[in-house]
Amino acid sequence: MQETYVRRALAALAVALLCASGGAFAQGPGSARNGPPPQAVSACSGLASGAACGFQAPRGHVSGTCHAGHGRPLACRPAGQRGVSPGAGAQGGAMPPKRGYTPAAAPFAEAVALSNRLTDTGQHTCFTDTAATDCTRAAAAGFPGQDGWYASRTQTFEDRGDGTVFDPATGLLWQQGHNARRLSFGDATAACAALRLGGRADWRLPSIRELYSITHWQGVTGQRPFVAPAFAIAAPDATVLEGDRFAATHAPEMMGQTWSATVYAGDHYGRPGIKGVFFFNFLDGRIKQAPRDGRNGLFWRCVAGPAWGVNAFTDRGDGSVHDGLTGLTWQQVDDGRPRTWGEALRHCDGLTHGGFDDWRLPNVKELQSIVDYSRPAPAVDPVFRQADPRAWFWSSTTFGDDPAEALYVCFGPCTSAEGVDVHGAGAQRSDPKAGARPGQGGRGGQNDEMRGRNHVRCVRG
Repeated sequence: MQETYVRRALAALAVALLCASGGAFAQGPGSARNGPPPQAVSACSGLASGAACGFQAPRGHVSGTCHAGHGRPLACRPAGQRGVSPGAGAQGGAMPPKRGYTPAAAPFAEAVALSNRLTDTGQHTCFTDTAATDCTRAAAAGFPGQDGWYASRTQTFEDRGDGTVFDPATGLLWQQGHNARRLSFGDATAACAALRLGGRADWRLPSIRELYSITHWQGVTGQRPFVAPAFAIAAPDATVLEGDRFAATHAPEMMGQTWSATVYAGDHYGRPGIKGVFFFNFLDGRIKQAPRDGRNGLFWRCVAGPAWGVNAFTDRGDGSVHDGLTGLTWQQVDDGRPRTWGEALRHCDGLTHGGFDDWRLPNVKELQSIVDYSRPAPAVDPVFRQADPRAWFWSSTTFGDDPAEALYVCFGPCTSAEGVDVHGAGAQRSDPKAGARPGQGGRGGQNDEMRGRNHVRCVRG
């Protein structure tokens, strides 16, 4: 896995260097850049921005589109360095389809309709712990009650035709377009406050709960973004990442982070007094955090309207908790037992609790809806009880990049293999559905811990 990661990073760097430097290799942070190669500029002579183009590079023919970066001439940028809008095919084109990645699929014809107020994840496929399969076959193989077996409220965004989209499920009005620049948290906050769009002046950065409401889980890194198709999104190219200290080691799809307004209640990386802010990466499908202060630049997308996502929990007195925000009823106390993903599915599917037998493992949007981001660890309201304050909890949603991985939410510290809280309680990542050892690392630049056995809190309604 590390070898694949390194190859991908090096490939992305090579294309970035071709675009940004005309072949010059000595490119440290803050070093001078010479602009696109002359043949890339010539390829766009007489063409409009966005037009298809091509030119002969030293290592072969390059195809792409004409694009003018900040202070740069119109030049032919390789397809893998520009990104595309949702629905246009491979996201960015910079990364080939992953082995066994999840294809887009139509809804399961016999999916059980749910009546809660959250919108559907968009994941219609079912899985074993290694492969995609028909939902009926998945259940027969011992993987019942997963995300694709159920159908929640359909995402329905209303395009206002003025650069905004309205979400009737939350009452929020969203900026539709993609802000290609990457700004610090303070500058992104100010940019939203200054935005005048759709006749509105009340724009702001969304909370992480609000930002997560527009996620779409048919995403595959490098192929389809993890955002509803109503929204534009693009992988950053070399001009956007110019001067970014992570650009040389991270593939473009790893740089799709979008700021939220939610500050982590704990300390960033366990450093007292240093705060982090949660973001969602719409290009690789993860909630993590970045330092609030300083010059770290991320994307931003503004929202308008009354704040959404405040839970209304009621202790039902029978070992369950009802949430008036979503209409979901939750198991109040988890049993403290870590399980593989398949075991977690079977546990909830077979659970009788509080007089009901229709419990199931929550999908990732449902699970994230009960995170209490005002609490550092565990990040859950005290109406619930969490047996292990450091626990992570499985969702029923498979990660589109790899059918052998499922999504989980860290309610305890979201740690590296060394035990450092690198992403914060309330982060969302993916783990192997079975097989990872506790403390196993090797994921990404932070050496994310992999567990393979996570905890379970069942849901119904």
